[in-house]
Amino acid sequence: MQEKDVFLSMKAEIEHTAQKQVDAINAEVKKMEDEALQSMQEEAKKDADLKLKQELEEIHSEASAEISETHTQRTKKLIAKRDEYVAEVFKAAREKLVAFTKSAEYKDYLLKKAKGAADNDFVDAVMLVRAEDMQYSEELKKAYGKTVEVKASDEITLGGFILENTADALVVNETLEFALENQKTWFANNSGLMIK
Repeated sequence: MQEKDVFLSMKAEIEHTAQKQVDAINAEVKKMEDEALQSMQEEAKKDADLKLKQELEEIHSEASAEISETHTQRTKKLIAKRDEYVAEVFKAAREKLVAFTKSAEYKDYLLKKAKGAADNDFVDAVMLVRAEDMQYSEELKKAYGKTVEVKASDEITLGGFILENTADALVVNETLEFALENQKTWFANNSGLMIK
């Protein structure tokens, strides 16, 4: 029986050693599985974070593009509306100037401007006026006070005159068109209708 006990003892020892090795292998496999799982989880988190970051950047980029497009469209509408207002203002101003040229004050205005233009000391002076103002040619010559030739010009549609010195091509522009055009720049700078 001793032999049988020895055999059983050896068998128990072998089983015990084998079980220890199986447990060690299982522990090693479990450790490797845990490490692999943790590594996969970390990699998945990195991928998810990267994808989230990319999607957020894409959303931000699309939102910025939409905001920019909306801003551009709004600016275009504001510019169109501003230009419409400016056109209305200057149309009304032009109508008032046309009415002014039909008034009694216009002739006095024209003669006063002619008298002031004489300060330029032009030698060969030519005064261009609109055809309707040729009726004032003698009075304009008298107001100018120097030798001047008065001629009709198709360039002048509202009123006033252009005084040219033919000797050296100097010009004094006293037309209502020129005055109105200069007011557009002043109006643009001072009206408060600037769009930023």
